[in-house]
Amino acid sequence: MSILGNMNTLRKRIQTLILCSFISVSLIAGCASAKPSDTTAEKENADSGNQAVSSETLQVKVLKVGKADAIILTCGGSTMLIDCGEEDDGQEVVDNLTEQGVQKVDVLIITHFDKDHVGGADSVVKMIPVDRVLQPAYEGTSAEYDDFLTAMEEAKITPENVTQTQTFQFGQASITVEPPASYEIPDGKGEYDNNFSLITTVELGAKRLVFTGDAEKKRIREWLSSGTAQPCDFLKVPHHGVYNKDLPELFETLHPAYAVICDSAKNPADDRTLELLKQCGASTYQTKDGDISIVCDGESIEVTQ
Repeated sequence: MSILGNMNTLRKRIQTLILCSFISVSLIAGCASAKPSDTTAEKENADSGNQAVSSETLQVKVLKVGKADAIILTCGGSTMLIDCGEEDDGQEVVDNLTEQGVQKVDVLIITHFDKDHVGGADSVVKMIPVDRVLQPAYEGTSAEYDDFLTAMEEAKITPENVTQTQTFQFGQASITVEPPASYEIPDGKGEYDNNFSLITTVELGAKRLVFTGDAEKKRIREWLSSGTAQPCDFLKVPHHGVYNKDLPELFETLHPAYAVICDSAKNPADDRTLELLKQCGASTYQTKDGDISIVCDGESIEVTQ
């Protein structure tokens, strides 16, 4: 073969190699460009799936706000608060709601008017729209209570004084709010607010969560004798874990799988209360150690801290 022929053959081979290389690079580039789209689609599907699960799931966040109660519940796009901590805790409650994308509170329950439960409520009412307020049917005596009343008046909110058991839907969950048998202030007064605590039960599917405010001996005995106290899966322990002689019967009746105590390092739960919960098999969490999150899908409950 002539030199010219060899050169032509070599030129064709080079052209073929270049064409194959170009096709390979194009295919690789096409796969690479498709991969982010697939990942995006997968992420969108995952997000969509998470959103669907979230909309049917009850989520509870018990905030670390010292020896005080501030509890956020969300379910089916609705939001409920049970108490708002002390006066300085109001902004933290609002910040947590904002972080969760909450634009309004559907239900605010104030269990009783002690300052470590109603204190931050005025800030919440001022900064976030609140559709409905449930409260016990007596008058508080603290400045924090007065501030709460003023904030509701300015927001044109008429609170509902709970004198009879209230039941309503909250997303896919059912809520029952039980008042004390009487709001009669005892002779000699003393400490009576705690025994006016509203008790809230949340039911989703087969699971039951109970929030007892600061119920003490009288309120606990009254509730147990009413026949409405039933075994539960989760218990917000009454009165920051302070021990009283009616707690053994309460814990034996409710027999919670999980228990949360709203306490602080300065004012921790009583060791006797912790021992009782241990004896009944409850996994116990304390807010002195940080915020606590509960997720319930109606069939199971997961608690993390």
